[in-house]
Amino acid sequence: MTLSDIERHSALWKKISEHINEQIDIARKKNDGELSDTQTARLRGKLQAYKELVALGTPSPISMADE
Repeated sequence: MTLSDIERHSALWKKISEHINEQIDIARKKNDGELSDTQTARLRGKLQAYKELVALGTPSPISMADE
């Protein structure tokens, strides 16, 4: 799933993506700290989920099949 151009440029998506990017920054800073292996794994899982959400706003590359 990806967002349409209209959705991607909406005020709501901009607000959501800003919040998610803030959460990514917070999680990265926590990852630099002293964490157990389990805590590190959980944090990396959160980071991956955040990145997947942000990627919804990235336009899909046009493939040759789409032309």
